[in-house]
Amino acid sequence: MNAQSFRPSIHETCYRLFTRPLHPELFSPAVVGRLKTSKYSVSLGICSGGHFLQLSDGQHGISEVTAPDSQVLTSFGHQRTYFFQDDEELQVEADCPFRYRFTGQIDPVEYSVFSRVQMELEEQAHRAFLSFRYPAKNRLFPGPLSLIQVEGSERMLNVHTFHTFPEDSTILRTQTLFELN
Repeated sequence: MNAQSFRPSIHETCYRLFTRPLHPELFSPAVVGRLKTSKYSVSLGICSGGHFLQLSDGQHGISEVTAPDSQVLTSFGHQRTYFFQDDEELQVEADCPFRYRFTGQIDPVEYSVFSRVQMELEEQAHRAFLSFRYPAKNRLFPGPLSLIQVEGSERMLNVHTFHTFPEDSTILRTQTLFELN
């Protein structure tokens, strides 16, 4: 797989919601993981702009993407686009045949704090469901890091993501909750 050597700026990164599955190759994922239960299947991946997450109950699907705005995606099934703003929390809820709740927030911090958080996330990376560290763009900053942590059962899935943006000294945190009947 071809991994970009950089992550776009957090100011170019947006959240998009679709009420249909998207082809994972649209995102050039660095790493992909899948889970399947008797009630749902989910595909998750880390890409240069963040992540993609797709859940299907066999009849209905939903896709969540954090990616650069410049990334061209289909308009079919597109429900929402949102750009992350400093210190503003995004909350999205949708009722398909299952309940969906997304919360996302960026944390712009001083570089010394960012470095400490980056090291803590690197220590957690081996315990995460998925993790990937992109190569550093230059020797002044560490490589961007992404982690995806998953908890779930037959009727519920909770996904936490952490994405670092070294050149912006920013951490993007998201939480997604699916509840199935």
